[in-house]
Order: sequence, then C-alpha cells, then structure tokens
Amino acid sequence: MNSKKLAGQVALVTGGARGLGRGYALRLAALGADIAVVDRDLKSYEVYEFEKRQMTGSTVVEECRALGVKAVGLEADLTDRAAAGKAVKDVVRKMGRIDIVVCNAGGGTVKFADELEEGETGPERTGESGPGDIVTTGSAADCPQEALARVLDINLMTCMYTCMAVAPYLKDQRSGKIVTVSSSAGLSSNYTYHPYGTAKAAIIHYTRALAQELAPYNINVNCIAPAIIRTGRLGDRSHLAARIPMGREGTIEDCAKVVEFLVTDLSDYVTGQTISVSGGFDDTP
Repeated sequence: MNSKKLAGQVALVTGGARGLGRGYALRLAALGADIAVVDRDLKSYEVYEFEKRQMTGSTVVEECRALGVKAVGLEADLTDRAAAGKAVKDVVRKMGRIDIVVCNAGGGTVKFADELEEGETGPERTGESGPGDIVTTGSAADCPQEALARVLDINLMTCMYTCMAVAPYLKDQRSGKIVTVSSSAGLSSNYTYHPYGTAKAAIIHYTRALAQELAPYNINVNCIAPAIIRTGRLGDRSHLAARIPMGREGTIEDCAKVVEFLVTDLSDYVTGQTISVSGGFDDTP
C-alpha cells in the first residue's frame, strides 16, 4: 500500500488551526497531500490547554511542513461569503489547485474562549483550565437571536460558502472530494442544543443535494457526524463512557481515519452519505 496515496493533491481544511481540523490536516499531510488551512485565527489553540499540549510547532501549518509537504495558512472569516470566496481563490493561487475540501469550521458556540470580554466565561470543562466557550443553550421554541445567527453562520453558512467557492474549480478539473462535518446533534432532535443541531442537520441535507449536483463531474461529497470526541473546547468527557456502547469517548484520530476513507480512492463509489463517528452512541431524547 502506498502510504503517500495523496501525493500531488492539495487539501483545504477549514477551521484547521486546532482540534479536529488540525487532526484532519495532519492526517492528510501524512498521506502526502499539500495542505491549506483556513481559520479565523491560526493560533486559536492557545486558549485551550489540551490543544496547546498537542502542538509540535507554532501553527498546524508548521507541523504539516515538518511532515514533508507544502502547507499554507490563511486567516479569514468564512461566515462572510466574499471572504470565503477570496480565501479559496488565494489557496488556488498559492497552491495551484484544490483536490480535497474538509469543511470543518463550526461549533455549538456563541463566543469562543478567545473572543470573551472581561468577566465573561463559559461552562467549566473537566481537564481544562482557563475560560471556556459560551455555548448555545437555546431551544427550538426559544433561542436568543445572537445565538441563532452566530451558530447558523459558523456552522451551516461557512460550509455552504466554502463549497460554493470551491465547486467551480473542482468542476473545471472534473474531480474532487468534499467532506462536510455534521454532528450527532444533527442526527437526533436533542431539544437542549439548538440551534446547533438544526445547523448540523441542514449540513446533512446540503451534503446530499450537493452530491447529486456534482456527481456527474466525478466529485464525491460526503459527511461525517462525530459524537462525543475529546477536544480542548469541550474538555474531558470520559465520564460519559457508560452511555457509549464501545465504552469510551472518541478521539480526534477516530474521526481523521474516517476522513481518510472519504478522501481517498477507497470511497470512489460513495457519495451523498453521512457517517456517524460515535462508538454506537445514540443521543435521541
């Protein structure tokens, strides 16, 4: 088996500065792909103790280069459609092409930890020190406008804007792999975590629609739906292991392996699908 099966390809990972996105970028770089990371802050890991401990370079871009591939990083607000379009254009200009897109930007977050003003703080996270994100607690019947707009923007709209920006390039070359990122919250109607679940459910629908449109161009579009995964943003949730049939919380690597499947030739006849990465966890109320 060729361990560098993605050599000669360019992978764009949004929200790739830390956490799951960083894991995807490193996995694809290890497979030989050149990497473009787009994030609102390429050092966003600095406010999360767990993430900071994982770093082996000043940014994930540096870490990817250490794996022997070309890598670039761009800071952009992907909730702005024009900014998303410019970021994709800049990636093509710098890297020459795009073959793989992982639309990872998002989160059930009203304010990330690095955006907090003095006196603001989110919920405590096991195994983490410092401020936590302010997460959404809206319901389907009553959601504050600020939370509604922000969570839909950073999840659904960043995904759609990125896909709309890359589609012309992939169609021109008549090839490509797109992976969108939903969540177990998008697969079940968890009334305590709106509008995040709504945004993630919409991503699943959008994935199916986009897959149908792009299939004639030899472009695969699939989705992953992680459940309880250990990251710095959410903290250690190993106490939930009893609710997971496989008996443990998931890891970033668990998700990265599924992304590898979806961006390599192993999944050439798979499109429009959503794969749950959950250890069998079912969060249906």
